[in-house]
Amino acid sequence: MTNNKKPNDNLQREALEIENALNLNEQQQDCMRLWCDGNSPYSCKLRTYMNYKAIPYKRMRINLKTYYNIIPEKVGMSIMPVVITPDDQVLQDTTPIIEQFEKQYTNNSCTPEDARLAFIMWLLEDFGDEYLTRFSMHYRWGNEINRNTLSHRLGRSMSYGDVNMHAKKVAPMILSRQTGFDKPLGLGSSESRESLDKQLIDLLSILDAHFYQYQFLLGDKPSVADFALYGHLHAHMLQDPFSAEIMESKGSRTCNWIETINELGDVRGFIGQTEFGGWINLDEGTPDSLKQLLGYVAKTYIPFAAGTALATHEGNKEFNCDIYGLDTRFMTFQYRAWSFENVQKHFENLNTSDKQFIDTLLTQTGIQPAMMENGVLHCNLFDGFTPPLVKNGVADARIAYLKKKAEEKALKKKQERELHQKLKDELEIPEKKGAENESV
Repeated sequence: MTNNKKPNDNLQREALEIENALNLNEQQQDCMRLWCDGNSPYSCKLRTYMNYKAIPYKRMRINLKTYYNIIPEKVGMSIMPVVITPDDQVLQDTTPIIEQFEKQYTNNSCTPEDARLAFIMWLLEDFGDEYLTRFSMHYRWGNEINRNTLSHRLGRSMSYGDVNMHAKKVAPMILSRQTGFDKPLGLGSSESRESLDKQLIDLLSILDAHFYQYQFLLGDKPSVADFALYGHLHAHMLQDPFSAEIMESKGSRTCNWIETINELGDVRGFIGQTEFGGWINLDEGTPDSLKQLLGYVAKTYIPFAAGTALATHEGNKEFNCDIYGLDTRFMTFQYRAWSFENVQKHFENLNTSDKQFIDTLLTQTGIQPAMMENGVLHCNLFDGFTPPLVKNGVADARIAYLKKKAEEKALKKKQERELHQKLKDELEIPEKKGAENESV
């Protein structure tokens, strides 16, 4: 048999896959198109949620060109995951995407009917999305084995389909940008990192105790909160080699929970679980393990999120707060202020009796009064926008501002070039005809 394969045939196949990613064939016409990456916690959160809900989608890989050129054209920034609907609408931001999908796809609901339990779910969901980022960045980039492994793993992913790129070339670039996350997330001191080491072990202890009695966070069926916590604990903590040792040795029940979520929706070999129990019945009492988790949230997420909201409202770029007994300095982040505002609104929207029940529980676990101490402080990040829907490649007010400034800068440069050319033309002395024949 003659081998007609060229040396880079497989690379060309990868390139063609990336190039045609947005195209849907006849069997895919009803599919969402999901730009995601297995190393991204929010990608894993949304992908496994969609698997569980049996929402049809086409996974699209993300390489450097996609991340830095194509996705910014759609949403105004480099970010993942991003969803393109069958009718070409662009959706970005996992929390409002899931809120929309919960209404659009009613099967396998991930939202408890009990409004009290639903509030706890949104509280834990934001804890997972926003606070666990500290663990993710500390462990992924805070030790040599993870730094070396993950820079090359991400480099491999980002160079997929690029015939001129290799993981070894991309890895140094990835490493060079990671220290930029330290200051915003309060990772600038050895004390804060040592505190996070203790926080992780304490969290795994709480979760393992809870998973002895319940299969999921709010009972025996998965909620939105499960997917949020899973995103970070799977993508960064259990997949990365250094932190995987901690996860396996300190959180075996938690690792089982992660594997169960990994398999949801997988029909091959009947792997994915299809039969589930019910939600926790709060009228029969709040489980001690759930109270312990809420107490943990009170010492970590609440001061972090409330401090962000207040600093953003007051226009401060940095703030200090007590996290787990340690005074820690953070940078403000508008999105985090907005997401915390939404948690507060979920609380405010409870009816009188439900709010009284939740307020008592939150007070017992230390979340109140801090959660509502400063009131609901409005963040204008999405004023005039309708997340998760992105229109005209602009996801929020920050992107709109940056885009406007860039356009103004480009216009100014263009005007300067035109003025420079005009002055040059006016000052230029025209040549005389036949001047080349004149003698001096």
